[in-house]
Amino acid sequence: MTTTNLNSWRAAAIAIFVGAIVNVAQAQTSPAPLFQNASLTGTGNTITATRVPVVISATITIYVDITLQFNSDSNGNLTLASGFPQIAASASTLTGNFTAGIYVGPATLFNGKGLISVTGPSVSDSGATLWSLAAAAGTDPSLYFTSANWWVGPIANNPYSTRIQKANITSTAYAYGIETSTASAPDPWYSGTNGNLIGVTQTGNVISIATFSTNGGGDQSTPYAIVSFTLQ
Repeated sequence: MTTTNLNSWRAAAIAIFVGAIVNVAQAQTSPAPLFQNASLTGTGNTITATRVPVVISATITIYVDITLQFNSDSNGNLTLASGFPQIAASASTLTGNFTAGIYVGPATLFNGKGLISVTGPSVSDSGATLWSLAAAAGTDPSLYFTSANWWVGPIANNPYSTRIQKANITSTAYAYGIETSTASAPDPWYSGTNGNLIGVTQTGNVISIATFSTNGGGDQSTPYAIVSFTLQ
C-alpha cells in the first residue's frame, strides 16, 4: 500500500469512527458521551468501546458498550459493516462500595493533613474494576503512599495475582493492588522498587488501606499496618 493510500485509509477510519460517535451522541437527550473514560480495544476489523459514560442530565449517566466493524475495499477505503455500530447497555461492574472523593487521614499522622484523592471506577483489561488514589492538593509532604491502584474482583483477575497468591493471601475482605511512594519523608511501609502490596476496603465514609508488605521488603498473608481515611 502506498503512503498516499495509507494516509487515506487512516483518514477514512478516523472519519468513520468519529461519525459513529456523533450518531451515538445525537441519540441522547443531552449528548455527552465521554469516550476518554471508556476502555477502547481493537481486534482485526473491529473496534470496541467498553463502558462509555453517556451523560443524560446533571444527575443521570448511563453506560454503554459500542462495537464498530469495518469493511475495506481493494484501495483501502473503509466503510462501516452492515448492522454497525452495535450499542448495548454495559454490564454492571463490581465497585467494592468505594466512593470517589477527597479523604483525610488521622489527626495524629501527616500533621493532620494527610489528604488523598480517590478516583474510579474504571474497567481494566482483565475485567476487574480499577480504583486509584493520589496525594490531593494541600496534603502534607510527610504523606506516604502518594499513589496507588487497586482492583475489585476475583484475585485471579488481579494484575498482581501471582504476588498475592505467593504471599498466601486469600481474604476476600479487601480489594488488592499496589502502592508506590514518592514522599519526601521516609515511608515506613516502603518495601522496595516493586512497591507495597496493599488491600483496600471501605465502610461508610471511611476507607482503610492495609499493607501486606513489611518494611524489610517481603510480603505476608496478614496486614503489616493499616491506616484509615475519612471522606471530607
